[in-house]
Amino acid sequence: MTQSTITDARNFANYSYLALLILGALMALAGLWYIISFISLLGYWGFAFFGGLIFWGIILLALGGFGAFTAFTVWKPKIVNAIDQGKYTEAYQVASNPIQLIIGLVCGGVIPAILLYLTQQKLAEIARPPPPPPPA
Repeated sequence: MTQSTITDARNFANYSYLALLILGALMALAGLWYIISFISLLGYWGFAFFGGLIFWGIILLALGGFGAFTAFTVWKPKIVNAIDQGKYTEAYQVASNPIQLIIGLVCGGVIPAILLYLTQQKLAEIARPPPPPPPA
């Protein structure tokens, strides 16, 4: 376990947290914009032309909000803060959960998922137990 591996894991964790937070917030804002656009255009053309706006607006608002919520409640305290406190095995257990990768992929896109995967790989190097001694 070298200091550069720990620094890389910390950086990847911070970047994945920020990417999920920013991209989730942008998705939620886009969903809100779709909903506002639907409401403003409803009086002119009716539901038939702009019905998709409300559907995609609700989907984007829900996914983006859930992504930002997950960034605040799971990724920051259980991965980023755990790495900062030196609890590498606990951070590895949360980061290696496939549900977290799926949440990062669906709610934030490819960037947070890749960064979380790189965090998991660096934490695996750190949390790996030392090799057993050779037989005598």
